[in-house]
Amino acid sequence: MQPPFSSRASCGLVFSHLAFGMWSLVVDVNSCVLSMNPSVRKLFKKWRMTVAEYTWKSILNQLVVKGEHLTEDQSEWYINDLMDGNADPVQVGAVLATQQQLGLTADEVAGAAQAMVAHAVPLNLTGETTDIVGTGGDGFATVNISTTGSIIAAAAGVKIAKHGNRAASSKSGAADCVEALGIPLDLTPEQVAEVGEKVGITFAFARTFHPAMRFVGPIRAKLGVPCVFNLLGPITNPAKPAHFAIGCANAKLSPIVADVLAKRGASGLVFTSVEGMDEIAPTGPISLWVVKDGGVTQTSFDPTVDLGLPKVTIEDLRGGEPAYNAQVARDVIEGKELPCTSTILLNSAAAIVADGHLLSTAAQADRADNGYDLSLPDNITGTIVDEFREAYGIAKETVESGKAKAKLDEWIATAQAVKA
Repeated sequence: MQPPFSSRASCGLVFSHLAFGMWSLVVDVNSCVLSMNPSVRKLFKKWRMTVAEYTWKSILNQLVVKGEHLTEDQSEWYINDLMDGNADPVQVGAVLATQQQLGLTADEVAGAAQAMVAHAVPLNLTGETTDIVGTGGDGFATVNISTTGSIIAAAAGVKIAKHGNRAASSKSGAADCVEALGIPLDLTPEQVAEVGEKVGITFAFARTFHPAMRFVGPIRAKLGVPCVFNLLGPITNPAKPAHFAIGCANAKLSPIVADVLAKRGASGLVFTSVEGMDEIAPTGPISLWVVKDGGVTQTSFDPTVDLGLPKVTIEDLRGGEPAYNAQVARDVIEGKELPCTSTILLNSAAAIVADGHLLSTAAQADRADNGYDLSLPDNITGTIVDEFREAYGIAKETVESGKAKAKLDEWIATAQAVKA
């Protein structure tokens, strides 16, 4: 009796069966990838990109020679390679500049954001969090509107994971203002998480949570033109918030940011003012992209008309050095009526709308437990204007009741104690 697989023919037959089995396995994996849990899907995606054998030459050929946009996987691959420290700065510069010339797509931004978050130090917070942030670059050098607004939103009951950096194009970035308020920036990631759990608001300093950006900074400085990284800051929060309120200085890029959030399964708002400011302000009409249930709806509203807020000018919102902006933040939080007060409350309202759980009659019991007036506007119908009207009232009441000041004091004291 012959031993099994003793002949060349039988070995070939076995190999054929094995090969067919492997082919079937690949087909099965591809067919069920959409049903995988996120961690397994991420591993499959990494395997697929490895099999594809992308190279910088192939990326440049697609962009420069063919004039075609990158896929999400290709964009993720080159940002991964860059942040691993493997990339040639000349090739990186060429890719970034050509992408900008062709115009960025949602897939390209989503892939880049995925890679950047994968290289970030994670910020582990329980429950759902919200970030209110702007892309920057609008050139208006305003006070720190979203930073101040985030404190008020946190005092109202929204769990805030604020992500930011020092100033790039203005005199005072979010990190500069937070530091001037008395919150230390040199906390460890674990300490940042501890503060967030204790207070309901915390600050993720970009330099702490994105160490791989050291490979990017010198290239961007020499490049000297906007690129995909200008959009990545607001959408690469290491806490991976479920909800966002993002101001975008360029209305052409706002729908791309919104599409990226939708792809990620997040919800929230993306907005641009009529002047191209990355804030919601009662200066005139606001272009708004509402992200919900994997889709994006574009709309607009005018806070001066729809909410009856007095009109303000850009000059009313001008800021200065960090110490000045921090004092403005304190004054608004303590209830002083400044020209920028309504704008800050409006941005707090954006965070409250993005988070959603404080809105509508379904949340009345929760609001009652927190000491809020339960009277709602008579015309609550669920439209975005109705939501902003209600949210603005919540933000205003949070300041007037002293809750916002108490939250700021608690944040500072907790952060300083945690560091000590």
